[in-house]
Amino acid sequence: MPNTPHLTMSDIRKEIDRLDETLVRTLAERQRWVEKAIVVKKRDGLPARDDARFRQVVDHVRVLARAHNVDPALVETMWTEMVEWFIAYEERSI
Repeated sequence: MPNTPHLTMSDIRKEIDRLDETLVRTLAERQRWVEKAIVVKKRDGLPARDDARFRQVVDHVRVLARAHNVDPALVETMWTEMVEWFIAYEERSI
């Protein structure tokens, strides 16, 4: 990455766009794993929602956020929204 004093907004926007692509690619990979979970949950008669697992996921990403110097409240808000969306997706599919 170029030295900050020499960065242009174009440089910054290019990096943000690159990161957005990485995030979307990772989100797509997560969705593929949720789809595998749907198959297993259907097969085993498990519910879409597992509140203990939900809390475990959110607690874990808060720890990761602190480790990576990101606001844990931001991460918790984003993950809560994402996981709730995936739970609803699972509920529609099961």
